Amino acid sequence: MPLGMITSKFLETGMRDTLNHSRCLFYMLKWDRNIIKGGKILEKLRKQSTFYQKLANQAKLGAYYTDQEHCRSIAEFLQFPLNEEVCVLEPAIGNAEAVRTITGSNENKNIHIFGVELNQETAESVLGSAGIEECIWGDFLTGVLIGQGNFSFCFGNPPYGEEETDSNRLEIRFLKKIIPCLSEEAVLVYVIPIYVATTDRFLEEWCGTFETESLYRFREKEFEKWKQIVIFGRKRQKEKKVNKRALKEWVLDPEKLEILPEHYYGKKIQVNPSNRKDVSEFAAKHFNEERIRKALVDSALDRLVQEKITPEPFITDQLKRPPIMPNQGQLYLMAVAGAGQGVVGTLENQDIHLQRGIVKNVEEENIYEENGKQFLSVQRYTKINFNIIENDGTRHQF
Repeated sequence: MPLGMITSKFLETGMRDTLNHSRCLFYMLKWDRNIIKGGKILEKLRKQSTFYQKLANQAKLGAYYTDQEHCRSIAEFLQFPLNEEVCVLEPAIGNAEAVRTITGSNENKNIHIFGVELNQETAESVLGSAGIEECIWGDFLTGVLIGQGNFSFCFGNPPYGEEETDSNRLEIRFLKKIIPCLSEEAVLVYVIPIYVATTDRFLEEWCGTFETESLYRFREKEFEKWKQIVIFGRKRQKEKKVNKRALKEWVLDPEKLEILPEHYYGKKIQVNPSNRKDVSEFAAKHFNEERIRKALVDSALDRLVQEKITPEPFITDQLKRPPIMPNQGQLYLMAVAGAGQGVVGTLENQDIHLQRGIVKNVEEENIYEENGKQFLSVQRYTKINFNIIENDGTRHQF
């Protein structure tokens, strides 16, 4: 295909990206079953060119999410408990529409979705959607802290491609990070390209942890774009074993690899309950100042802080008469310590004014000469400023 046609096709179809927009793979080569030889996919189908990586970086805001038609079909394979909680992990949540459709969180209020999203604006917009318990702004691979064994269901459609520093596929790195987060017998629904599912690295990770419940390829229109398959797995007991060769042959055999049906009427995959209170840790490694600020507004903690830092107004006759009249220095110290600080006076007497005192530690340096030698003198003292603002705005400083 000529370079101009490739560029045009890229701009027309956009790019595939769910979490890391700057690293995701835009896969342009037209897939054909003839390129599969002896159960192996040609190496060139697993490589990403520098040219396309640069284009992907430039178009990093062109996020691609799992289409709703396939999400509705995937949902028909699953059975979630109606009267028990289920904690759901979504490591590349995007706009959250995919995981919400698959879990049915709009109708089932016991679904609690915990998501991770690299784009800050997208992550913030997801919060508040039905079923979204938390959405972290960060990198799922390196920027989050998630407790182990807390989630009984996970839907994952990770970014596609290889790391810039090595040949590790992002899809496999996501799988490795997901596994310890899942409880025993948890269900994972994973959407990845077919050419990744047949690699030894992926099969080693998948078959070492999951028992494959079902496996389908996407329908023609979507499959033409990204060569995606969806694989349903259950985290199994360690003593069970899965034949990697059998699974690989299943993926590669056109007669065995069925197209995902629009509607499914067979036996559903049961999802086990998991309690929200058991999610021990789910946080970003970095401190999200804006999120904390918004959370504090009108909260009980905000009111408590305001009570502590806001001085209560008082009237001068509420102060008891001291046994000895304070001198000027003592009056200053009393003022900055809070005695007489705040709104003073009454409306009836028309003498309301504001008093504020502040104490600063001051350090002054002075160079002097003595016996032909220079010396540095440092003087440290406490400077007290006392301000009075009258009700007409006139300010006095002492």
